[in-house]
Amino acid sequence: MDNTVKIWSMKEFWLYVDKSYSWTDLPSKFPTKYVQFPVLIAAVHSNYVDCTRWLGDFILSKSVDNEIVLWEPKTKEQSPGEGSIDILQKYPVPECDIWFIKFSCDFHFNQLAIGNREGKIYVWEVQSSPPVLIARLYNQQCKSPIRQTAVSFDGSTILGAGEDGTIWRWDEVDHPSSRN
Repeated sequence: MDNTVKIWSMKEFWLYVDKSYSWTDLPSKFPTKYVQFPVLIAAVHSNYVDCTRWLGDFILSKSVDNEIVLWEPKTKEQSPGEGSIDILQKYPVPECDIWFIKFSCDFHFNQLAIGNREGKIYVWEVQSSPPVLIARLYNQQCKSPIRQTAVSFDGSTILGAGEDGTIWRWDEVDHPSSRN
């Protein structure tokens, strides 16, 4: 595990990605390529990073510091591995100071859902500045950490997978897409 986020460029390798779809020879004869150096190594968090997602040209990332960070990577083309970052905003998640808690977003990145070690799920409006907490979901029977969430295409359903093997489901009663 690592406390940095590394970004690699695939620009010069897209030809091989395209070839991989139509390759008919033996798989062992495919021209394998290796990308050794990242274009950016970003130290956004002070502890291990356990979840990341691209949001356009920005990155959402999480460690064990009770928050998700939205940041912009700035690479230096002449100096691979070097560059800088701009932290754009933070989404606080109380009691989210343990590893292996993954967040998820709906298809359009309007909502972000993440569990915590108390069995609660926090739902953020991703594209608001400052961040807007849409909902705090919980069930009194859920006492174990929510390790993973899943948000439906339109954000109307959120699932939470508990450490104890349970799956919790929340459905939005009056979702904007269901109104006439």
